[in-house]
Amino acid sequence: MNARARPTGRLSQYDFKFPLEDQGDYKGRITFKAYRTESKALGELFQGFITGESTNAGGRVGRGKTERLKADRKLSTTTNQIPKQIGSGRVCSLYLPQSIQFSDRVEYTNVDLGYVGATAAQAISSDLTAGQILKQIAGATLPDFESIQDAFQQGLRSEAAQVATLRAARNLSGPVAGAIETTTGISVNPNRRATLRGVGLRQFRFAFKMIPTSQREADEAKKIVQFFREEMYPEARFISNVSAAYRFPSKFDIKLSYGGKRVATGILPCFLESVDVVYNPNSMAFHTDGNPQETDISLNFIEERTLHKYDVAVEGY
Repeated sequence: MNARARPTGRLSQYDFKFPLEDQGDYKGRITFKAYRTESKALGELFQGFITGESTNAGGRVGRGKTERLKADRKLSTTTNQIPKQIGSGRVCSLYLPQSIQFSDRVEYTNVDLGYVGATAAQAISSDLTAGQILKQIAGATLPDFESIQDAFQQGLRSEAAQVATLRAARNLSGPVAGAIETTTGISVNPNRRATLRGVGLRQFRFAFKMIPTSQREADEAKKIVQFFREEMYPEARFISNVSAAYRFPSKFDIKLSYGGKRVATGILPCFLESVDVVYNPNSMAFHTDGNPQETDISLNFIEERTLHKYDVAVEGY
């Protein structure tokens, strides 16, 4: 691998960057800034509730701290020392991929209103008074016949009678309702509607191919893989040297730009779900220093929360 002369200009704006050589050939960039949010210990949040101790005006717990609070403090420490720079705002700048996909999704589910529900929906959407709406709903809950026996005695001559009989039969016997349906050719309309269930979390996948052209770029590619893997994993919390919990891993601020200007829609802070790395996807060859000739890395992110209309219309997400 031939090492090129170090390019002029300051690169300390980013902790990691690829490519390092011939940076002016392509203006599209995507940056990933990893950071940790401030967290509170459970003892600080629920100290009065858990311990039953009173607090003074300053919010501090009085004397006589309990063993439960001490155990919570132990949970906030770890037997492993994590380097301070991890999750402290490190930034990685990569070239903007050729294809970027944004998928917005709102989730709906089905609900069967039935005859009573459909009657209620129709009454509510009309200009009736509250009393009239309740009267219509109450009327819809009563079958046109007092029982299946009365319906059969009067005969199933009209579709209204058949529907009324089906409604009554469904409450008593499925096989009887099935017999009426197959014989009369009438089936009760479930009055199915779509109802909003929620908003889906957006997910993003970015794929990069790093083919170093210098020793510096080969080392940088290795550091970039290590950076994403470090920031993806949660930190273990220990009690008596036993792993008992996880501290949330870093979040990522992701920015897409071309020529220094923002492109595409914005992305909320994300968690990194997975890192897929393939070394030498086309040929199994390494440089004399042990670095691969080619490294493919795929990153899967998920936003920390769902979007709503204000985020899209005003904030630009």
